[in-house]
Amino acid sequence: MIDLGHFAQVSAFTLCVYSLVFGFIAAKKQNIKSIISARNALLASSLFSWIAFICLALAFVRNDYRYLYVWQTSDNSMPWYYLISAVWGGMAGSMLLWATIMSGFVAVAIFKKENYSKRIYHWLTPSLAIAQTFFLLVINFFTNPFQLVPANAIINDGNGLNPLLQNPSMMIHPPLLYCGFTGFVIPFGFALAALFSLETNWLKYVHKWTLTAWMFLTAGIILGGNWAYIELGWGGFWAWDPVENASFLPWLTATAFLHSAMAQEQRGVFKTWNVSLAITTYILTVFGTFLTRSGIVQSVHAFAEADIGIVFVTYIVILIVFSVGLIIYRKKELQPENNIESLFSRETLFLFNNLIFLSIAFTVMWGVLFPVISEAVTGEKAVVGPPFFNQVTAPMFIALLILMLLGPFVSWKSDNFTNVMKQLLPSFIFGLIVSLVLIYLKPSYVLAAFGIGIGVAVIFSLEKIVRTSAVKRRKEEENLIDAYKKTIRSKSRRFGGHVVHFGVAIMAIAITASYVYKTEKDITLEIGQKASVGAYDFVLDDVVEAQQSSYHAVVAKVSVFKGDKKVADLSPERRAYAREVTTEVALEMGLLNDLYVAFAGIDIAGRDSSDLKNLPLIFKIYINPLQVWLWFGSILVILGTFVVLLKREAK
Repeated sequence: MIDLGHFAQVSAFTLCVYSLVFGFIAAKKQNIKSIISARNALLASSLFSWIAFICLALAFVRNDYRYLYVWQTSDNSMPWYYLISAVWGGMAGSMLLWATIMSGFVAVAIFKKENYSKRIYHWLTPSLAIAQTFFLLVINFFTNPFQLVPANAIINDGNGLNPLLQNPSMMIHPPLLYCGFTGFVIPFGFALAALFSLETNWLKYVHKWTLTAWMFLTAGIILGGNWAYIELGWGGFWAWDPVENASFLPWLTATAFLHSAMAQEQRGVFKTWNVSLAITTYILTVFGTFLTRSGIVQSVHAFAEADIGIVFVTYIVILIVFSVGLIIYRKKELQPENNIESLFSRETLFLFNNLIFLSIAFTVMWGVLFPVISEAVTGEKAVVGPPFFNQVTAPMFIALLILMLLGPFVSWKSDNFTNVMKQLLPSFIFGLIVSLVLIYLKPSYVLAAFGIGIGVAVIFSLEKIVRTSAVKRRKEEENLIDAYKKTIRSKSRRFGGHVVHFGVAIMAIAITASYVYKTEKDITLEIGQKASVGAYDFVLDDVVEAQQSSYHAVVAKVSVFKGDKKVADLSPERRAYAREVTTEVALEMGLLNDLYVAFAGIDIAGRDSSDLKNLPLIFKIYINPLQVWLWFGSILVILGTFVVLLKREAK
């Protein structure tokens, strides 16, 4: 399996280089026979990438420790499902997974031979081969996952996977995230191909590709936040960690691209914007990979430092210079078909939308790179923490919510501000009431209160749009329910967009509430003792020990009361693995609050540590309001995106 995997990996790279070099030559000369040959080589490269990945996965399942990477990230005690996820538990395997998933997207995009009657497809193959060649180059020459251990080494067990990664979410989160990252290579490839071929109507080829990649990336980010919430024990889901930010950056530019593309489709504007956003999104996915694997930032998500940073930097610089040069060279062909005619129009809102998303992206990028820059300049690494990101980006996110509120009610070309405000008045009043109530309860959180108020207004405005459309159909249907169903079916793309925005508004409210209005407290309890946190009382009932195959656990039994009523029995744990101690959170989810208990440690100062039942235990308690609505809102976002993918309205 090892020899076959390595052969497949080398073959994939060789075929990809052929597709890149001869594909560009063939497209330039318009030699259809050679163009198809380059396409077939790229398809074969994709097939060999999948063969290499399958061989690596089989090596893990068989505990084949002749393979250095298998020894580094697995051991005999791991169940088969964690052995599979261990394939991407380290740098070499994750890079192969990245290239393999990307090759799958590439193969689907170029598979139909009949598409090659269109000139844009002549250039698509070599454009996509750029990305595929780079990652296969890195895998073959810098992070080879098929490296063997020394021939004289006798290894009976592996080093083991990081216990934090032995979680069900980590079986799904990285592949979803990589599907999002790698999926954006298709819009990138079409954008380059459009610039080479002078294809002006290129967006029709990438709409569903972009939505699919965006959906996967969104799901991956949310699932990663859920993993952090239940696994790391710090009571939150987003810490503006550098690697979290690296996944967030392409999400921001891709979201801007999805909106901006609508303006080009409807009004022929933002052509330069859209080409630039498609290319930028892909470059930011590469930048995220660089951050994760270069070792220049410290993160719970990052892999060990490896000497590949300069390779990624070189690739990114080449992409930027090449893309900017090509856009400037084609600036005449990228001129808009129409001008923005009014300051109050949907085009103007989309322009502001682009500017705000890019402003947030720049802020996040600056926060990520500032410690690196400061260390290079002054020799001291400055710390940029969550307060910086929260304070700077919060007003911009509120501005996006305002645009989300206005957008569906504002027409293309031009609209009347007074008429739009009349339509929004009920939603605006309701949101304002919510804001004022929150300010009354917590006067120090004015910005958060207005953010939640605007989110509420967005929800009510979207409900009004769907209800109004259904009422108009009422005359044609027997009842209002049938009218709603007919409205949704006939406008599935628009309805899906409304569901996405509805979910985003719910998420915005939940994120704001859980960040700003949460209660947290450190407490120390002995058996039988009680401590109050917020409206709840926490009682330590017992402490027990449990021995598992790969770890020893200390489990605290905690009862939670609200007044005289017991509301939860929680069992947080401390697990001691061979090389690491982890915290297993106990969580009671509710519609209004999450009760979150993390077992932080044992106070053994001056005490006999032989009897756990006589030792005080240290807990971190969090009461997170509306947290469950973040996960519910994210489900709506994914479902809404899927609805949009199912049907696209004819223009």
